[in-house]
Amino acid sequence: MGDSTHASDTNGDGPASKKVKLSKSTIAMIERKRQNAILLRESRLQCRPTATSVQPTTVSNSLSREQPKNNMRIPHKKEDSDLSDLLTTVNCRECHICCNASYLHEKFGENVCDECRDKDKDQFKLISKTDAKNEFVLKDCDFDSREPPLRFVTAPNPHNRKGGFMKLYLQGQVYERACEVHGGDEGIDNAILQRSKNREAFALRKMNKKLADLRNSSKPRQIKEAHVHEFGDEMYHEDDDEYSHSCKSCGYTEHYEKL
Repeated sequence: MGDSTHASDTNGDGPASKKVKLSKSTIAMIERKRQNAILLRESRLQCRPTATSVQPTTVSNSLSREQPKNNMRIPHKKEDSDLSDLLTTVNCRECHICCNASYLHEKFGENVCDECRDKDKDQFKLISKTDAKNEFVLKDCDFDSREPPLRFVTAPNPHNRKGGFMKLYLQGQVYERACEVHGGDEGIDNAILQRSKNREAFALRKMNKKLADLRNSSKPRQIKEAHVHEFGDEMYHEDDDEYSHSCKSCGYTEHYEKL
């Protein structure tokens, strides 16, 4: 009996011999957890006090026992929280499978697996900062200064390869921030309408200024002709022994002598 049971187990017919197939995302998550655990262990080993950091004392045993505790560096609570985050399983809100290693969870904190993201790319698409500002009437402070700041990823700018990287945001998170700023969908529509009115008013003022400049430039310039004096009868001044005559239009008087 015992031999037959052992033989059946070794032949691979028992339930323990079945292998569980893991998805690529699960394998990547396990590898990432293993690497983070190694880094966490090394950081904790570095935080431990060395033998040179503890100085021997000639005080009583109770004081000498307390001295190393005061000199020991306590690991940061952030490391414990990182470890707890690695051990916590996050499920996708669409299909309820594990999504710890998904792109949206790591980059934007959204509980969506990669398969659901690929199925509905329009719902989880990325939008550049310039397009987000134009579409949702937002300012730079709405992205960076408001709490919490919106998370983003960087990518090369296709319109300017030599320029810097552009920031890409998750459109759903940008929409939620716009609702927070403007007070919902109606507030966003009112902001878009007000912006269009301001642009039309600015364009009208600019056009009126151009028309005024055009009118001023098209007016004929008044060319002043050179004045020609038209003198009247000459008069003789016996005391000075000279003659003079005056212009009939401007009153200019010219004095001269005759030989």
